[in-house]
Amino acid sequence: MSPIPLINGFSEICEDYDGVLCDVWGVLHNGQRPRRGVVDALTRYREQKGGRVVLLTNAPRPNTFIADHLRAMGIPDSAWDDITTSGDVVRQYLRDTQPRAIYHVGREDNASSYMDLGLKFTEAEDAELVLCTSLFDRRSETPEDYRPLFEPLIGRGVPLLCANPDVVAEQGDKLVWCAGALAKLYGVMGGNAIIMGKPHAPIYDLAVARLAGKCDRALDSSRILAIGDGMPTDVKGANGQQIDCLFVTQGIHAEALGEHPTAEDVTNLLSENGLHAKAAINRLVW
Repeated sequence: MSPIPLINGFSEICEDYDGVLCDVWGVLHNGQRPRRGVVDALTRYREQKGGRVVLLTNAPRPNTFIADHLRAMGIPDSAWDDITTSGDVVRQYLRDTQPRAIYHVGREDNASSYMDLGLKFTEAEDAELVLCTSLFDRRSETPEDYRPLFEPLIGRGVPLLCANPDVVAEQGDKLVWCAGALAKLYGVMGGNAIIMGKPHAPIYDLAVARLAGKCDRALDSSRILAIGDGMPTDVKGANGQQIDCLFVTQGIHAEALGEHPTAEDVTNLLSENGLHAKAAINRLVW
C-alpha cells in the first residue's frame, strides 16, 4: 500500500471538495479551548473557496446547544454553515419510536435535551429503554463501575440507546470516558446496544442532507470530504459511506502516533485497523 500523503495545510486539497463534514471534539477544540489555526482554515475555505461546512459531532445534545457552546469557546459562526449531532439523530429516533419508559444514564444537563419530547423518564427497574448520554461522573468512574447496573437491565432484555458513540474524548491534555465505552460494555455483557452517531449511517444521511441544502450547486459524494481524528468514528464512518477522509493525527491517537508521525506511521496505523484516508494532517490549519 502506498503511504497516505501527509499535508501541511488544508489549502493543499480543499479545491477538490465542495463540502466538508468536520469533526468537532479533537479537531476544532480539545474540550477546553480551540485548536490553533482551525477557525482560520474553515473560514478561508468558506469565504475564499466557496466551500460549505457542516460540523459533525457525536455530542449527545442538539445542534443549537453545540453552536452556543462553540461561540462561548471563541469559535465563531464563520467556521461553519450547519451542525449535525448524534443528539439530533437520537431525538428523531425517540420521536419515531416513542418508548413508554426511559432510564437515563448520564449527566442531568444531557437529559434536559430530551425533556421536550413528551417522554416518560423512570427508574432503571421500570425502564423499557436505557438512554445513555455519558457517564454520571467521568472524573471518578470507569465503564466497569456500571456492570452491577447493567446486569438486571440486560437480564430483562432492555436495549441501550447510545447518544454519544465516542469511547474516549480529549479533555485538555487527558482522555476521558464517553458513552460509547458504556455501550461497548453493554454489548460485551450480552445486551442490545443501539448506536446512532458516527460511524453509523443515520448521522451521515442527516449531515449530507444538510450539507446539500447549503450548497448552491448539485453535490456529488466524490466532492465531499470528512475531517476527523478518531479512527473508530470519523475514519470508519467516512470509509463506510465512501466519502474521502482527511485524518487529523494529533487528536485522540496522538500518543500512538507521536508528535511528528511519518506517512508510513499513519498508513500503518490505519491499515492495521482496516481503514484508509485520502490524506493526513497534524492539525487542521490552512
